[in-house]
Amino acid sequence: MKAVCRVAKVKGAGSIGGKSDHNYRQGHVPNADAERRHLNHEYVLNYENLAKAIEAKLHHAGLDHVRKDAVKGMEFILTASPEAFKRDQTGQFTGDYRESDWVKANLEFMKQQYGSNLVAFTLHQDEKTPHIHAIVVPITPDKRLCAKELFTPKTLRQLQTDYAAAMKPFGLERGIEGSRAQHVDMKHIYGLQQQERQTIEKNLQPIQTINAPLAIDKPGPLDLLNLERWKQQQEAKINAELNRRLEEIKQAAEKALKAAVANATAKEQEKVLAQRLTTSEGLKQTNFEKAKKTGEELATTTSKINQIAVLLDEKRLNPKWSEGLAGHLRSKVLPQMEADILECLKERLTDGNDLNPRLEKKGYKIVKDAKGTFYLTDPKTEVRLNLITAQIKGEFLSELVHETVQRGIKEAQQEKEKKAQKSEVKNNQDQGYKFRR
Repeated sequence: MKAVCRVAKVKGAGSIGGKSDHNYRQGHVPNADAERRHLNHEYVLNYENLAKAIEAKLHHAGLDHVRKDAVKGMEFILTASPEAFKRDQTGQFTGDYRESDWVKANLEFMKQQYGSNLVAFTLHQDEKTPHIHAIVVPITPDKRLCAKELFTPKTLRQLQTDYAAAMKPFGLERGIEGSRAQHVDMKHIYGLQQQERQTIEKNLQPIQTINAPLAIDKPGPLDLLNLERWKQQQEAKINAELNRRLEEIKQAAEKALKAAVANATAKEQEKVLAQRLTTSEGLKQTNFEKAKKTGEELATTTSKINQIAVLLDEKRLNPKWSEGLAGHLRSKVLPQMEADILECLKERLTDGNDLNPRLEKKGYKIVKDAKGTFYLTDPKTEVRLNLITAQIKGEFLSELVHETVQRGIKEAQQEKEKKAQKSEVKNNQDQGYKFRR
């Protein structure tokens, strides 16, 4: 959690008047809750408004005549990360910090740093996060009004370090030293808050896919031969989708929780948060029902496999059935295998063995049968291609590989010769340069 200390110049009657209206709620303040205004408190100001307090301080220092554009005040906004403040169960409202050690420590810090130049110290608790507005008149020890001298980049960096040290007992720490993060004025912040509210509301729209049924792939003919593997694949698919949806719910819930902390009007969003969290239970129920349905499908599939086993054993299974299915699979898989082989051969190849890892990267396996014949196999369907006798576009695969290897060797040799020629030319040039010298 970070200690926050922001410093800004205040100059001109308009600027001072605007600060006074804002700090003492004499004008409209976006995001301020009128019902919590009584929790605001002033600890230092003894005048009707900031303008009179600043003029009195200048007069006391003998500075009755200053330039109109002179910096008459420095405004400090002192606060901390929103999560540093204890909140109620809704996450919206903080407790009353008027008599807190945190406020006392801030007031003591400002008095030690700026002494009697501190003319106002106002606690605000009617906005999202408690914060303090402090006004310091930049009068030097030799009675000059000079903000440029008192608030240099060096002194401002030291201010951040000293303030963080004063706030350390509250678990707060300094921001990143040397950071180029820029502060923005409060009007711009209010505009950003409105944009953020709209973004949060959009994020809180119902997730349409949460209650969508989880799809299960029907077992194919080959899956019937390895039912356990198919079952594991479907369970893995269901679990992956379940985890994805639960993560989506979690992220949405976190966004809603941040909205409740960051937005003084987040009650309705909290209700949405609660609804979101309960959907996880509904999702579990959906998954249970889907798993139950999967079990029923597995039982039906097992029954069919048993029937096929009996038919095969008694030689009552029509061979044309398996032949037709196998032919259909080959007609779909073989063209893709051939296309993948040609794609792998497009890259330079100087050794035929280098083709194997390229094909394996595409998901194929190279296996050898009992007779020593090598095949390229598709693990999903067990369709295989004889690497010796196979032809692609009328040319034997072995010849295609040989041609690709020869071409690759030739290209590599040409590149080597070109490199040697360039090296020789460079050496000759270097020798000529030495001779001329």
